[in-house]
Amino acid sequence: MRIRPAVAAFCFLAAPARAQPQESRPSREAIGVMREGVRAYMDARFDDAVSLLSESLTMRPAWKTAAGFRAICLWTTGDLEGARADAKLAVRLRPNSSESYTARGFAYFVLRDFKKASDDFVAAARRGRNYGPAYFGMGSVLSSQEKLRDALTNLDLAVKLEPNAAAVRIVRGTVYEKTKEFKSAAADYSKVVELAPDFHWARFYRGRAYRELKDFPKAIADLSAFLKRNPHYEKALYFRSNAYFLTGDYRSAVDDLGRLVKLNPKHGLAYANRGVARSALGDKTGALEDLERAKALLPEKAAKIQTQIEAMRAEGDAGAEDGEEEAMGENSITGTPGKDLTPPPAPADVSLEPLPEELPEDKPRFGVLSGQPPRPSFAAPPTESAGTENPSPPARLPGEKTPDPDDEEGGDFMFIR
Repeated sequence: MRIRPAVAAFCFLAAPARAQPQESRPSREAIGVMREGVRAYMDARFDDAVSLLSESLTMRPAWKTAAGFRAICLWTTGDLEGARADAKLAVRLRPNSSESYTARGFAYFVLRDFKKASDDFVAAARRGRNYGPAYFGMGSVLSSQEKLRDALTNLDLAVKLEPNAAAVRIVRGTVYEKTKEFKSAAADYSKVVELAPDFHWARFYRGRAYRELKDFPKAIADLSAFLKRNPHYEKALYFRSNAYFLTGDYRSAVDDLGRLVKLNPKHGLAYANRGVARSALGDKTGALEDLERAKALLPEKAAKIQTQIEAMRAEGDAGAEDGEEEAMGENSITGTPGKDLTPPPAPADVSLEPLPEELPEDKPRFGVLSGQPPRPSFAAPPTESAGTENPSPPARLPGEKTPDPDDEEGGDFMFIR
């Protein structure tokens, strides 16, 4: 429990009662709590970050800098209404340091004003050349704008300045996925697993990257670890069923797809893929039932599914023929109509589902609360400060009035677009 100094009340005889003037600056203790919250965010301890930043706002109500940081944290955890309320307060801030410019930049980011967010992150970096969160924020904005190479340039600088900041690695990993650099993405997610073992989304992200690398056993291991914490997350079930199928474990693929259609009876692709997996197991009746159901749920693919159904019926109960089976994908029917349903010895390519930045703008980036997590995404909400495990405020985080004392040392890391 944090013990705060008592505030003495002084009364003067014959003096009229008056309200105590509000401090012009937050207390040193409040600043320390806020910075602990920022550090928690960078450590990918998002719920802790919200709690600490809320505490700092209790100590100094209507504190715009803390509100800007809490806005991005609330947005990250899915509280969009609360995030926008904090952001609207924070954009009234008159910044005077790298820290406060960054806080306001995050507020503009939440409000989807990327131009003003960019301006603030640039101003923050100019005031603090070695201030990692400024580059993190800029990288996140550029990722949201699909300027992926520019995003990576800034995120690389953020990693250089904050090598143990798990949140930066999460963001950069997802950008690597979007540029199809899956080996680099998996490496960043592996670092997140090491730095933030309680951030279970890292296992989902890494499993997704391993799937693209065709390392299906590792994909299955990561997706299984994620599903222990989030057993009803449809995308993880779908991806794992895909990996099972491509390793020849059709029974497990059928089981995962069965769980998926119970969660979402209108998931037409799950029925289509389960039909293919059932056929591979020799269950022609079940396969045909699933394909008929898929045809009803996917009218735009009905002709293709019907061709496959007719081919299966013509083949008789013998089951598999010679040929090649297409890999299951998020946006296409599994199996080649009129061909056999036996998968090839080597896995075929598997298409990744739309990546985070293709989600609606109001979707939170990471789900960390209880229940089914929101769809994870990625131009990860930026926030600030180093990502070590030490819970104390970062010693080199700029103060309210002056930039970091190290700003005048070393070269200028600023990336200018």
